[in-house]
Amino acid sequence: MQVVLWDLDGTLADTEAVHFAAWQATMRALQIAYSYAKFMESFGRNNREILPTLLGPHATQDQIEAASEQKEGLYRELLRQQGLQLLPGVADWLAHFQAAGLRQVISSSGPMANIVASVEALRIGDFFASLMSGARLPEGKPHPAIFLNSAAAVGVIPATCVVIEDSLAGIVAARRAGMASIAVGKVIETPAFHQMLATQTGPTCLPIASLEQLQWHQIAALSG
Repeated sequence: MQVVLWDLDGTLADTEAVHFAAWQATMRALQIAYSYAKFMESFGRNNREILPTLLGPHATQDQIEAASEQKEGLYRELLRQQGLQLLPGVADWLAHFQAAGLRQVISSSGPMANIVASVEALRIGDFFASLMSGARLPEGKPHPAIFLNSAAAVGVIPATCVVIEDSLAGIVAARRAGMASIAVGKVIETPAFHQMLATQTGPTCLPIASLEQLQWHQIAALSG
């Protein structure tokens, strides 16, 4: 293993409540019903895929872009007001990976402005060799492009990367990219996750409830 690719939302930090509040406010302004269940259905995907479904088949590209900008602007405003904290175990592993000489990359579906705002709020910028956004890609996770682009950005082949993710879409994207992964958090409790492990072939995926529980020997086993 040479590189660790980190998802941001739900993996480095718990941004779920802030994103949900921003989506709710944006949809309310457009008079569109928006539930927590609908939010979770699209978690981990980019706005270019989410918004056509929310706005309907007749939505124009300008309307999609305007709604996206509104939502992300609200997210950053809420972030400034409320702040952000690293999830348990993250600070230790950022430091461990850095001390071991491993390069680290943020590989997020969110727009770059959100990534930068979150990194600044968390004060973790010095840990990363690159920040990669999938917001403008033609296809978001579970398409592997964000992870393949991240590997290319630091000049390594996919097999030398390990992805840390909290969404099913992200884990599937990692497997399609030919990368081992660590699935962290609530995703490992879902039937869809276990079905994916049982039915899809690919590099090893380690399920773990929290990064506080992660051990070096588990990472060594992932990277062969």
